[in-house]
Amino acid sequence: MKVVSKVFIVIVLAAGLRNAAAAQPIDEIAALQNSRSLADGKLDQFLHSPVASERARAAIALGNLQDTTSLPSLLPLLNDSSFSVRRDVAFAIGQIAHPAGAAPLFSRLHHEVIPVCVKEIIDAIGKCGSKEDERSLTWIARDLPAEYHSAVALSIARFAYRRVRDSLSSEYVAGLLRESLSTEMATYAVMRIGDSSLVKRHISSILQNLHHRSPEVRMWTATIVGTVNDSVGLEALVKCAAHDKDWRVRVNAVRAMRAFSGETARPVLFSLIADSNEHVSLAAFSALNASGEKYLTDDRYRFLINFLFDSLHYSWRQRGEASNLMAKVSKERSIPQLVRFLDGTPHFRSKIISALGETQSSSAIPYLQKELLQKNSGPVSAAIEAYGKIIADKDEALQSEFCRHILPLLDRRDVTISNSVAVALEDTSIRKSVRMECVPQLVEAFKNLTSPDELEVKVEFTNLFGELKSADAVSILQSALHGDNRIAAQAAAKALLKITGKNYDGEISVAGKSTSFYTPGDFQLVTRYRSAKVTTTKGDITIEFRADAAPFTVLNFILLAQKHFYDGLTFHRVVPNFVIQGGDPLATGFGGPGYTICTEVHPEAQFSGGAVGLASAGKDTEGSQFFVTHCPTLHLDGRYTVFGYTRDFDAVDRIQVGDTILKVSLGE
Repeated sequence: MKVVSKVFIVIVLAAGLRNAAAAQPIDEIAALQNSRSLADGKLDQFLHSPVASERARAAIALGNLQDTTSLPSLLPLLNDSSFSVRRDVAFAIGQIAHPAGAAPLFSRLHHEVIPVCVKEIIDAIGKCGSKEDERSLTWIARDLPAEYHSAVALSIARFAYRRVRDSLSSEYVAGLLRESLSTEMATYAVMRIGDSSLVKRHISSILQNLHHRSPEVRMWTATIVGTVNDSVGLEALVKCAAHDKDWRVRVNAVRAMRAFSGETARPVLFSLIADSNEHVSLAAFSALNASGEKYLTDDRYRFLINFLFDSLHYSWRQRGEASNLMAKVSKERSIPQLVRFLDGTPHFRSKIISALGETQSSSAIPYLQKELLQKNSGPVSAAIEAYGKIIADKDEALQSEFCRHILPLLDRRDVTISNSVAVALEDTSIRKSVRMECVPQLVEAFKNLTSPDELEVKVEFTNLFGELKSADAVSILQSALHGDNRIAAQAAAKALLKITGKNYDGEISVAGKSTSFYTPGDFQLVTRYRSAKVTTTKGDITIEFRADAAPFTVLNFILLAQKHFYDGLTFHRVVPNFVIQGGDPLATGFGGPGYTICTEVHPEAQFSGGAVGLASAGKDTEGSQFFVTHCPTLHLDGRYTVFGYTRDFDAVDRIQVGDTILKVSLGE
């Protein structure tokens, strides 16, 4: 295979293409992509345009549609005269992810000379290839220049996402840990493969990387070490968790310690719950909460009580986790202490309510029944979940009483509460006979789920009907086959198969998506505004838009910002060393603007640290909720929209659940 280094030319040409795309981010090709339709072959016509940039963008559009019928039209363009077209066609084939795409990709790989195209082809093979293709790629990789080894490692990680693993490929990636050019991506791939026997064979090389200059290498290495349970690995993780200069590495080390048995890790984890970095503290609580019953001592119980009452030194989030751990280790004994905090703010109150559920004591039920009457949906949802934990596997009378208390909550038509009711009744520890009695009220509630923001709860109800094999739900599920959302329709077909034994996939007929969130006159805003400053209680986060990659998502964010939609909303979800997430008017993860928009993925928009993406409940279900990554999260590539990037890591790293977006200002 011939590979010629033309990096400078590629960079210059790619920059020119990006500027051209940015000059006209919303045009006919973008509109066709957003329509989620092949539009009687119009996109196929653009594939044959004499203008290379149009062919390239049509390929990306087809990659977003992921329609397998477009594969025959794309494959010939792997040999296009324009490298940008070849790159974007490879991307599209990877997104379509049909096994038939692998062989043509390999064929092109043997002749490709442009580095960006080689890398995209290798990546696409990881998205669509078989186990045999993974092994073939590994054999080819041995003859590739070192500059492509990282791309091969990432491709093997892509295989692992799909649970495709080959022992030869795993060994190849482990060998790359010692190559300076590929150490980072090889470490990521070994982490994603998750093979403890592979780790044991290469443990010496792996442990050395806990001292690597790259924090990404160190944090992924910490996760890898957690897959093997030995004293050497634990000792290394303890040092990492306590002393690494990057909090993200410390978080991963703390999480990895969860896998180790024995008393050695416990004192370290207990010391870290009081760590000055809140991310590390919360990670330590999470590790302890994973098996809290192992940590019961009187000294630790008193320590947790003191921690819970110390609002001067610890946040409500830390104290809430302390209440949860205290309930797990001391059960009913903790109830008198916990109920003293039921008059707190909704966030803290929800944590205390959850802790009451962890006691698994019927003595907590009267308190939970009272909490079901609260106005705020957060505590009510927490009470439903906690109550459900207590009555799990209990007698039928207690379970029936539980249902009598939670079913009237459906009348509130609150999406968060309705979802909690559905999830609670999906629990098979509640007798099926008890749950079947709930079906009539569930069916009536299902009929009221008409907003795009209610998609997730609609799917939960659908799954519940299928699990119960409820004949009473057949007619409403048949109607759902012809709604306006494919995810809901597919869930309905799956449920109907369980109930009736009949395959309804062929009867799915989903209407086209609405684009009512914008008017044609709004398009000029995408070229007018290039950035947004999100002012928060923890500092400013400036987002540089990528309108070339996600024009409609950028437009959506701009329009919401102009309406002051985000002002005053909170960050409702923070996962240490993963993401911060906000933009939900309900602050529960279920809210949105009242409509959905399409997913927009692009080969140049990947999830590095500081990427700004749009949250979703599945393809083409995005709304207003956005997230910012703490670190590279490459498993999100091609699945979630990236619409911008930020360099304001200090502010991003300080944000925790409950912190507020004060305002969003647009920049020209």
